[in-house]
Amino acid sequence: MVEQNTQQIAVASPKGFKLFMMTIRAFAFPASVIPILYGSMISVVMNRNTPGFHFDFLVFFLTLIGAMCIHVTTNVVNDIYDYDKGLDKEDKEIGIPHGGSLVLSRGLVSNAQLKLIAFLSAIIALAIGFFLYVHTGYNKVILGLIIFGFLSAIYYTAAPFSLKYKALGDIQVFLSFGTGMTLGAYLVQTHTFSWIPVILSIPFGLLIDAILHSNNIRDINFDGKFGVKTLPILIGEQLSKYFYYFLILSAYASIIFFVAFGIIPWPALLNLITLPTALKLIRMLKDIPKDNIARWELGTKHNIMTAQFNMQFGLTLVAGLIISLFF
Repeated sequence: MVEQNTQQIAVASPKGFKLFMMTIRAFAFPASVIPILYGSMISVVMNRNTPGFHFDFLVFFLTLIGAMCIHVTTNVVNDIYDYDKGLDKEDKEIGIPHGGSLVLSRGLVSNAQLKLIAFLSAIIALAIGFFLYVHTGYNKVILGLIIFGFLSAIYYTAAPFSLKYKALGDIQVFLSFGTGMTLGAYLVQTHTFSWIPVILSIPFGLLIDAILHSNNIRDINFDGKFGVKTLPILIGEQLSKYFYYFLILSAYASIIFFVAFGIIPWPALLNLITLPTALKLIRMLKDIPKDNIARWELGTKHNIMTAQFNMQFGLTLVAGLIISLFF
């Protein structure tokens, strides 16, 4: 899951649709939407001259909805287990405000309601997954991706695996959101496995991990108090900052590499216009405060901006691929 926390809100509690969107962390959807757009676009660029290939928009929209639903499941299950563990509860003594989506810690939604949302979103995702499995001629790779995605959504935080609490969240989000969703979006359009979309998924695996890593750097002083191990806790704050820089800059390096070796067309370099934003994020993280409250505020802003950057990077890359269809 891509774990992000909204800023503490000092206004009237949201209700209705706004509360629902807050509960499912809709602001985080670019982490699942962009890989689907990207994988779908790759299928067109790679197969537009292949006899019999046609882009199926119904399949595309179903894939997009399924990805968003399993993302909701991941977010909600994460909220349930984090709250039970104590991570999202306000602790004024050590300077921790309400965390997660805020809905449990602030008493806006009950645990039972969250479980219902997680159940329904998982059912919708699995139903769409089964349709796509049948639609692709019972493709075994699709089936594997569906099973892996579902288990990842649950056991990112749920016992007995609790990957997030054992410093395995970085690998999980890279594989599920980066590789899995990009490859899945490609497969449902082509019905054929290829290693090319797996390789091309690397920049988004890196950037989605950057969102999680930003979150974990912010919480490095808090997570360990609850028995949680994250990569920043294991390697320390300074190395964690360097690793974040690596994730961001390697995403660009991979796109340049793909273009240089003719794997993707040169208009993909359009996404280099987002580089100033990347450098701004690097400078922000370099100066993250030590004080708990100031750290939480800047860290939360940085985390949300990293998610927004992922969307900007992805949309400009997809735009470049669309432009390439006309040259």
